[in-house]
Amino acid sequence: MNIEEVSQLIKSRQSLYPPQMQAGAKIPDEDIWKLLENANYAPSHKRTEPWRYVVFSGDALKEFFDKMGEIYKEITPQEEFDASKIDKFRAKGETLSHLIAICMKRDPQKRVPRQEEEYAVACSVQNILLSMKALNIIGYWGTGKIAFSKQMKAYLNLAEEDQCMGFLQLGVPKEGLPDIPKKQMSGIETKVEWK
Repeated sequence: MNIEEVSQLIKSRQSLYPPQMQAGAKIPDEDIWKLLENANYAPSHKRTEPWRYVVFSGDALKEFFDKMGEIYKEITPQEEFDASKIDKFRAKGETLSHLIAICMKRDPQKRVPRQEEEYAVACSVQNILLSMKALNIIGYWGTGKIAFSKQMKAYLNLAEEDQCMGFLQLGVPKEGLPDIPKKQMSGIETKVEWK
């Protein structure tokens, strides 16, 4: 592989959402395992490998979105509550193929700072994101108040020092989905100071 091929892989990675997915189309479980195997090759300080994943599909996926609705009702103040969000959760349960909860398992010995564990998980997720296109998988990494809630932490059976870092929401692209050009907001030269 040369630098042009590596650059093309990185530059073609993008987030795509449920409206671009074939509702009800399923990703083979073996392809999900391929993504997770690549995730396991991320770097981590002291080799703590803090990434943990909880995969939801089929009936478990629908149950997950029901739970999201329950948590949303519980943590949202009455004046901010929007009942249509519950319907949106249910619709995702019908559209997505798989959802992967992204979790950080804190090193029990706390040999490295917490944020280094989170960075390692993010690297692991990037390995997944870079692998998806080759398997005809689209999706995105979503976060939000529900992901970071104590209720979601309990639902995912995470320990006090662990953290849910969001959800990979995955599906199969619609037939004939056009390439969507990816735009950078500004060039790299505006983000680098070279001394």
